Amino acid sequence: MEPFAKRPRVEGAIHTGLPAEEALTFHLLKKDAEGRVVIEENGNFPPEMTHQLFGEKEEIVGYDGLSIDVWLTPQFQAFIDVKYAAKGPGATELKQPFADAFEAGFFQDKAQFDAALQEEAGIDVGLLGEQVASRETEEGSTFRVCHAHLATANPALKAMHARLQPLLYFFVDAASTIDQEDEGWHLLTAVEQSPEGVEVLGFATVYRHYHYPAGARLKLAQILVLPPHQGRGAGSMLLQAAQGLAEQTGACDLSFEDPADALQALRTGLDVQRALALDWAQAAAAERISALAGDKGKSSAATANGSGSGSGKAARLAALEHPLAAPAEVLSRLRSELRLTRLQAGVVWRVLVYVVGKGEAAVVEGVKGMIRQQLVAQLAAAKEDAQGKSVRETDKGFIMCRGAATTKSAIPLLPVEEQSAEQQADAVEESTEQQLEAVAAVAAKFLLLEDEEDEE
Repeated sequence: MEPFAKRPRVEGAIHTGLPAEEALTFHLLKKDAEGRVVIEENGNFPPEMTHQLFGEKEEIVGYDGLSIDVWLTPQFQAFIDVKYAAKGPGATELKQPFADAFEAGFFQDKAQFDAALQEEAGIDVGLLGEQVASRETEEGSTFRVCHAHLATANPALKAMHARLQPLLYFFVDAASTIDQEDEGWHLLTAVEQSPEGVEVLGFATVYRHYHYPAGARLKLAQILVLPPHQGRGAGSMLLQAAQGLAEQTGACDLSFEDPADALQALRTGLDVQRALALDWAQAAAAERISALAGDKGKSSAATANGSGSGSGKAARLAALEHPLAAPAEVLSRLRSELRLTRLQAGVVWRVLVYVVGKGEAAVVEGVKGMIRQQLVAQLAAAKEDAQGKSVRETDKGFIMCRGAATTKSAIPLLPVEEQSAEQQADAVEESTEQQLEAVAAVAAKFLLLEDEEDEE
């Protein structure tokens, strides 16, 4: 094989150090119809994060002219090529972090990697499990999502999954590997099938666990679409497949483990799309919007003046009485029919009201007031028994945390104590604005579609 083309080395960092993402590049390799090895289109890309290998500063020190190239075969056998012009005292250890991350092993000798690449067979879709979704692309290829119970999956699939897992460390915050032998794990693999063969686009892992009193819940723990394939719909297909798995297995809902903001927005968009297909849900939203018109802005004014900031019980009652608040039976039905967590049902309801109200100013202000009033209620309830804690929303509900936040959410923790009433009010207002922005961003896509349909 011809030598691989590598990115230029980073010069002059032996004393000052350099960001690890500037030295590290991933390269996706594939074989064309004649079996020749080529680099995937847009297949050279940097990591999004490196802190799980190189610490919070994500910095490598003690090298001059450093380049780290991670070459990946279609089945994700890895060759990690580390080159540098000079190495100084106290240089960052490079071999061990990669050895810890790539538990399934990797090549350090190019000749051995070349031989493995040439011998590697194409991906057999039949080994990926049961096909649960497919769609044709404009390019004439087919996207497929396959499901397998990981503990009993084909050994070849389990081996490929083990080689895929290390990529999570570079693209998913707080990622971790999973125990393939645990009976609860399910694997969803997204691939593209074309005349040239089968290519992996991404994957997701879902865990099935007990849910009181006699049911089960699915938790989406990991999801990754490889950077060259992002924006092509593979992520949506994986999420829809996970939702379908919840329905197929009779799970009460599908929860997410600390989703990133972009993933949460995608998830909410898909859930709202399903909610809009329910005539009764649209009718319920329209009924609440009518109630808002009859309210003549009294709730918004009361919330802005701090109504509901007293006892937890009074604040909760005030939040439930907001004209746009969903009746308990509506949220329960949304949860049941769409298999949503309690938190996600509330998020979907907010966007549903925003869309049914066509984003009119009064509705937007009403949604903002509803969010604010719910946050005030949650804060007031938490203050009743908090001891040096903060609270935040999760898929399991509104929970209290001691100390600082452990996740990188755009929604700040609401302080429970040790802050003045004014500081708490500012925190509620900041969270309100951010949550409203998230609602508006998802709703905008549906409102744009409505405008385009009206023009036609």
